[in-house]
Amino acid sequence: MMKRMLVLLVFGLMCSGLYAEVMKTLYDVRVPVSQRGEAELSGAVVEGLNTVLVRVSGRADIGQFDSVRQALRQARNLLLQYRYDREFVDGEEQLLVALSFSEPEVNRLLLQSGLPVWDKNRPQTLVWLVVDDVSGRQFVSEETHPEIVAALREAAAARGLPLAFPVLDIDDRIQLNIDQVWSMQLDAVRRAAERYRTSHVLTGRITRLSTRWLGNFVYLRAGDEAFVDHQAPMVAEILTPTVNTIADELGARYAVLRSEGGSLNANIVVSGVDDFRDYARLLTYLEGVAVIEHANPVWVDGSQLIVQLHLQGSIDKARQFFQLDKKLLEDENPGLAFSDSQLPLDQIHSYYRWQNLP
Repeated sequence: MMKRMLVLLVFGLMCSGLYAEVMKTLYDVRVPVSQRGEAELSGAVVEGLNTVLVRVSGRADIGQFDSVRQALRQARNLLLQYRYDREFVDGEEQLLVALSFSEPEVNRLLLQSGLPVWDKNRPQTLVWLVVDDVSGRQFVSEETHPEIVAALREAAAARGLPLAFPVLDIDDRIQLNIDQVWSMQLDAVRRAAERYRTSHVLTGRITRLSTRWLGNFVYLRAGDEAFVDHQAPMVAEILTPTVNTIADELGARYAVLRSEGGSLNANIVVSGVDDFRDYARLLTYLEGVAVIEHANPVWVDGSQLIVQLHLQGSIDKARQFFQLDKKLLEDENPGLAFSDSQLPLDQIHSYYRWQNLP
């Protein structure tokens, strides 16, 4: 009994952070080089900065902007440090340069260029795929198809996109079998994904043909889906554009287009703030949301607050972050403790309940 409780606890901890992940290395990148030297290093710095700008903006077309092209010509100005590393790739030693760029300077470049900045807190995408090759149809996992998992992780790392894979234990296989994924029974996939507390799922099938790979994918989001099909000689060539499609969509949804002047204000009511620790955590959380510049309490009564949000962007964008983090849930019956004379109800934008999650 104790062993089973421990297993359940470990799995619960594993799943508890699946919905979103803080990407701490968005501004760090490693670039392969053929040798040490100034010319190789300069080229690597340009390539590395371009990768970082794509990650942070959420836009694959970042290089089309004049201000970005100019910054790439002076990429060293945004470089904090670099070092050389070596690693083995397919049995051969590869020389790489590890680059770290300045987060404030990269963000300032995007701000001044009128381009969005995507926060480090990003939704994880659950990858639930089936492959049909010489071994028959199998779920994709590190054990069955490490080359596919590696290609997915490499493509996702280039875009700063966190991926997760199902554990594929007996519970997963009861909930969702290979035939259901192969035939794209999307309702079944959504039900199975509920265990992992995410509404972002990449599912579908990969087929190994005689000379090509064929991929039929569906990207599931809350309430809708997008179909993506690719074929190419190499499996990575069908996975990379698929991951890019997901990153483009998420970037458009969560990246914040900031303005250098002015901000919008919105009042929200938050219930469930039971003590000073809740109060401090709530304000710290709100001011950590990418689109919120400041969060000012304007009224407090018991466990209920009115908070005025100073926004760089829209309240709808803030709501997307609330839905992602699950720390503030919309409250349809808040049981208001204040009167209309203290703050007119038409000045309240929305109502939430604090979840006090770690």
